[in-house]
Amino acid sequence: MNTKKVVIFSIVAFILSLGTLGAVLYFTVFNNHQNTEKNIKTYIYDAGEFSTNIGNNNNYFKGNITIETTDKNLPKKLAESNILLRDLVLRTIISQDPSEMVKTEGVEKFKMQLIKELSRLMNTESITNIYFTNYIVQ
Repeated sequence: MNTKKVVIFSIVAFILSLGTLGAVLYFTVFNNHQNTEKNIKTYIYDAGEFSTNIGNNNNYFKGNITIETTDKNLPKKLAESNILLRDLVLRTIISQDPSEMVKTEGVEKFKMQLIKELSRLMNTESITNIYFTNYIVQ
């Protein structure tokens, strides 16, 4: 009976040791990975105010758009390409479905589409987010 207790306690101690080791590794290794992502420097470009009709209806969009990037030089390039940028954003807005633009999922889809189109225009993968500092759809 004593040998069985020793074996059981040994197995339990071994499992607890593995659990503790796993927890320590998780909080040290994976936490460093998350902190690295948070320390990435981003840069902002204020694309300004946009207002246009949406689609074929009498709906209207008015909003301010800000572009976030990890490329330090991209805000300057965006400013130099402001006419192309504004044209692309306006064409993208006009092509949207107004009923989708007022839904949370629709706004996220619109953001992703803008990121994709702007990334293609600027030939970059460094655009990380689009922010609407003003967003009205009527």
